[in-house]
Amino acid sequence: MRASNPSMLRQSSTSRHSACNRRVQASQSASTVRSRRLCCTVKATDPQQQQQQQAEVAPSPSAPSRLDLADPAKTIVWGGRLPSTRRLTVGGLAALGITLGGNLGGVTSWLLGLDGGQLAAQLHADVLIPVLGYKRCLDAENGYEFQYPAQWLADQTLLYRAAQRAEAARGLDPPSLRRQRRDVVEPSAAFGPAGSTGEENISVVVAPIFQGFRLESLGAADAAGRYFLDNIVAPAGSDKTATLISAQERRDTNGVLYYQLEFTVDSPKFSRHNVAVLASRDNLLYTLNAQCPASRWQQDAQQLQHAAASFRLSRSQTPQYPGSL
Repeated sequence: MRASNPSMLRQSSTSRHSACNRRVQASQSASTVRSRRLCCTVKATDPQQQQQQQAEVAPSPSAPSRLDLADPAKTIVWGGRLPSTRRLTVGGLAALGITLGGNLGGVTSWLLGLDGGQLAAQLHADVLIPVLGYKRCLDAENGYEFQYPAQWLADQTLLYRAAQRAEAARGLDPPSLRRQRRDVVEPSAAFGPAGSTGEENISVVVAPIFQGFRLESLGAADAAGRYFLDNIVAPAGSDKTATLISAQERRDTNGVLYYQLEFTVDSPKFSRHNVAVLASRDNLLYTLNAQCPASRWQQDAQQLQHAAASFRLSRSQTPQYPGSL
């Protein structure tokens, strides 16, 4: 048996590899031809069928390809429904809370007045923002509140004195050993129209009274009203005459009793129409007085009566009267 020639073996192997490569290339060429034929067939399809196929494949415009949380409109569409009315309301109230610092064009006042001012009263938002034509005076130190006409201004003299007392309380110097007695109790709050003479105003006085005093001890509202006029407003020997027009009583949700009095005061120098409210707590007598010249009663009656009706004690206890001895 003859030995194989190495050169002949190499030639045979090369031939086999070449033949294999030719078969692979032929197979690839056939596949390319089939792909081209398929593409031609798709292109030759009816245009209506192409549009139908594209419509089936294309995503719906109502469903974005991805959720964009930065775009609220897209988020709502993606969710498939709009927010409920309750959510819109809550969102509106949240936005309202942001804008409470400023009454832009009166919009905040209008929004707070939609429920009759109930929410504004609960949040005390009407301390800063007028609601239905009124703002609120809230005295946290003495524990009372009431509403007054939004256009009226606070008494600058009282504000200045209150600032002086606050500064003295925060001062580093020791208090004077010679404490002066306050013979006259001044109002803790007062409001009136700009540029007025002072006859048209609303004020509150908080004064100490004898131990154990209760408003009921004066009797019913009319009896208390006559006592108030005869002994405080127009006592005997003065040049003033006081006439009681009406007297009524009310209680708030905490059971605090209020006497509301309407009366006139006449003297050779003036003639005034007044609405006053009396209340007592912790040996203190609270008196709100709303007054105007008798000639202006028809114009001011509604807002003065509103202020009187809104007066109430806002805390269960008054820790200390700021001018007591």
